[in-house]
Amino acid sequence: MTDTNANSNPDSRAPDTGENEEMKPQDAAAAESAEKPSSEELVGEWKNKAAYLAAEIDNMKKRFVREKADVIRMANEELIRAILPVFDNLDFALKSIRDMEEKAEENIQNNKVFMNLLKGVEMTLVHFQQTLERVGVQHINSVGTPFDPSLHEAMGQSSDGKHEDNHVSSEFQKGFSLHGRVIRTAKVIVNKVSKA
Repeated sequence: MTDTNANSNPDSRAPDTGENEEMKPQDAAAAESAEKPSSEELVGEWKNKAAYLAAEIDNMKKRFVREKADVIRMANEELIRAILPVFDNLDFALKSIRDMEEKAEENIQNNKVFMNLLKGVEMTLVHFQQTLERVGVQHINSVGTPFDPSLHEAMGQSSDGKHEDNHVSSEFQKGFSLHGRVIRTAKVIVNKVSKA
């Protein structure tokens, strides 16, 4: 009797896929080197990552220094806002004294007490303004400039021939900026030229 077992006939066997065979050492090394980058590539990759992280850390440091400097520069804003009314009062006092001087008779202008008061208020106001400037506070020049809502608060209108249309003709209260940022807008009168 003939053996009809499929296993005994070499031609009837399933094709060899190589799954059951062990991999040769040369093939394993080639497959491993294809999957894993070389040590030089790994070193290059890590160097790139390290350089990127170093740049990120440097940028964070610079940003922190910049933000800290901004906080320090603007830290006095609340204090400055609180003392600006003192400046306003000195400014109003000086204006009142000058108005009195213009309207006063000659005997008042020759009065030493009056003149000393005028000089004292002037000196105090100048010193106050210089102190504010030292800490970064600047007066916003308004009269004669175009009206700008970011710098000025309109309190009324005038029709003055001395100033152009939509320009500030007078100022009720001075405006101030701290390191270039407006901390108080100027209260002004805006000139409107009537078009006939």
